[in-house]
Amino acid sequence: MAYVPVQCSACEAHHLQPVEPGAVPNCRSCGRPATVLPGATYSAADVDLFDRVDAAVRSDLRSARSGQRLAAELLRAASTSESPESILLRMLDDLPGLRFLLPALSVRPTGREHRSLLARSLGMLLTIVAARTRQLERTPTPLDVSA
Repeated sequence: MAYVPVQCSACEAHHLQPVEPGAVPNCRSCGRPATVLPGATYSAADVDLFDRVDAAVRSDLRSARSGQRLAAELLRAASTSESPESILLRMLDDLPGLRFLLPALSVRPTGREHRSLLARSLGMLLTIVAARTRQLERTPTPLDVSA
């Protein structure tokens, strides 16, 4: 079964979960109705990765302006042949919680399996950053000065 990104309409949590076609998903955290987010489909094996990427974004992304900039950068990078490692390295200043994705870059070349994980994580990252940015736009912080 395919897993899709969802956002809870009550607690605003993001999850990767199975959703039957035409069905309204329920939030894994609170059980309330959730909305399917635009993005790729994944497998059950990707749930932990999605949760870790979401935790990093939720912890590190503090302003809608930063989210807009990061989403634009991710969209631009997706249309190039740039390596996932290069793209993620640029994201680390704003989202240091993503460092777990790049543990061995300085020691050895990235293998095919890890490169596939990095590519999937970029798709997840774009989906989560865009959703989190929309949340931040709805509830701006009084001192939204980060860029």
